[in-house]
Amino acid sequence: MTSAADNKQALMRCIELFNQGTLEWVDTCYSDKLEWIELPKSGTPSGRRGDIAAFRQAAAQTLTLFPNRRLRVLSSVAESDCVAMEQEWQGTAASTVGDFVAARTATLRVASFFTLENGLIIKQIDYCVSGG
Repeated sequence: MTSAADNKQALMRCIELFNQGTLEWVDTCYSDKLEWIELPKSGTPSGRRGDIAAFRQAAAQTLTLFPNRRLRVLSSVAESDCVAMEQEWQGTAASTVGDFVAARTATLRVASFFTLENGLIIKQIDYCVSGG
């Protein structure tokens, strides 16, 4: 069994990979058994959910719209196989789509709840709000 500290460290590594601007973080950090839930927010008023394929597709779409994006961890706590993380996400839109205007920086405050198994994320629930 992986410790809470190991799980927290695995997620910090995922953030490092995310900030490199590729999709490597998805295949490195997530299990094929992933259950993903993103609660409604601007741009996705019905929210999003799905398996690893849906998550990978959403990550690819986000990277296309926001090739210059970063996550910054504000706080995190871990217990057993669960990690809760407060993050600030910032990205500059490459083009105008929906509420996002080309060349403008968008900021989201994100609370994510992760469940890990053998160092990989098997469940992720995201709550996002605009602003910082």
